[in-house]
Amino acid sequence: MKQWMPVIGCCLLTLGGCASQNQPRHTTEVASPAAESAWRQRQADFARMSAWRLQGKVGVQFKEQSASFNMSWLQNGNDGYEMNIKNPLTGSIVAYLKGNASEVTLQTNGKTYKDASAERLLQGQLGVSLPLDGMKYWVRGVPEPDAPVQQVKLDAQGRPEVLQQSGWLVEYNGWQGNDWKALPEKINLSRAPDNTKVKVIAKDWRTRY
Repeated sequence: MKQWMPVIGCCLLTLGGCASQNQPRHTTEVASPAAESAWRQRQADFARMSAWRLQGKVGVQFKEQSASFNMSWLQNGNDGYEMNIKNPLTGSIVAYLKGNASEVTLQTNGKTYKDASAERLLQGQLGVSLPLDGMKYWVRGVPEPDAPVQQVKLDAQGRPEVLQQSGWLVEYNGWQGNDWKALPEKINLSRAPDNTKVKVIAKDWRTRY
């Protein structure tokens, strides 16, 4: 961790993983036909979402370090996004990330860095890994469509209670609403090999179709 520690103690973003191509495409555990139908409907409906914004809090445990920070994430389509990482005490922006299908720009500590890969850029400049390709789906409670899914456990409304994909176990512990279209409120992510844990608490969701 090279640049954020002086600003907010130990502000880490550590989300990553490597998909296993040998795993089955989709396994759903003990779900009723109604829940299965709602799950398929949820994925089809969310695939039509043209833009969304998530504002919330993030807590991270990584190796011997832990951190918390505020996040504002604006996603336009599947490829365009802007993300502000904020000091949880002052609200000031610590890092700004902007990306599209071909280039990612990171601004932090008065410097600007560019790369074709957000994960590589964050790893190289901040010593952290953020797999936006998967997370832009997981935070909404749907799987990444182009990666194998190892496990899905649904609730009665057809929303995921557990989603396992790309080396990450994603657990959903709260929803902003009661039907199959509800967006997650509390999300726990964990990656066993390096004992990384991430907790996301969504404070505000905005979506557009």
